[in-house]
Amino acid sequence: MGEASRAARAVVAQYVRDGFVAPESAELTEFQVWDRMTPGRVLLVALQVLLGLRAEDGRADLGRAVSGLSEEEAGLMIRTLLGDRTAALEASRRDLITLDRLLGLLASVIAEESLSEEEVDALLEEAEESCLAVGPWDERDERRPRSSELLDLGGLLVPTEPGLKIDLMSSRRDGSLVGVTLVRGRTAIQLQAFRALGDTSWATVREDLARKVRDWGGPAEERVGPAGAELQAVVRIQGPPGKDRQTTRVLGHDGPGWILRGFVTGVGAEPDSTEAWPYDTFQGTVVRMPAEEQGTGPLIRLRRPESGV
Repeated sequence: MGEASRAARAVVAQYVRDGFVAPESAELTEFQVWDRMTPGRVLLVALQVLLGLRAEDGRADLGRAVSGLSEEEAGLMIRTLLGDRTAALEASRRDLITLDRLLGLLASVIAEESLSEEEVDALLEEAEESCLAVGPWDERDERRPRSSELLDLGGLLVPTEPGLKIDLMSSRRDGSLVGVTLVRGRTAIQLQAFRALGDTSWATVREDLARKVRDWGGPAEERVGPAGAELQAVVRIQGPPGKDRQTTRVLGHDGPGWILRGFVTGVGAEPDSTEAWPYDTFQGTVVRMPAEEQGTGPLIRLRRPESGV
């Protein structure tokens, strides 16, 4: 077992033994940290795996009570963890997804399935491995995708498909390429990679973006999506009155020495959208960290592909 799954196992054992989340377990779990591998992330994915297997067998509902949850709340949590966007919005409104409730639901499912300690260990290990098998990726990672459908832009290798519109972004200062926007249908995602300087992380970038959006008078809500912690916001854009606001989802990921940021706009950014393409694109992107500074500040410079765009 990896470090995160071993810690997750200790937290499960403590909860099952005592019936509550001990302070040391809460600290160990790092439940609200979604930008890196944590025991809390392993627990969440493990529960999703179990619920998914039960749903495939036609057993979505539990046959026993869940500590700290009414029957209606347990059903709402289950639908949320199975990917129901409407349920997720309601669960978020109620602040329903907490560590104690998640552990209560996980413990109930483990008991109902009569899982042995060895089976629980295997489940948590599988959950950690599945988390590690998801991008975005560093170019030096041996597990990264090596498909010929990745478009090589120098600092970024991005997934492409027939019919995709690709626009490269230039720096106003010197004209160097610093980002790429991919458009499919009525959804777009803009990708940029940055050097992680000092204490900069996706968490600090996210907090700064949320503060700026709110200073501009727009709403900004942090939530957990398929790619981890993201920001749902309405930002100001150039346009006439009534058309000077744009709904966006801001995705982010911490890599070794870099941060990848993705701005999703269009239909796929709407609060009730379940479109997977922007997330698949973001998580399939490979970041190539340059060995030396490039004169573009923290931004990682791109180049035009040999095939042209």
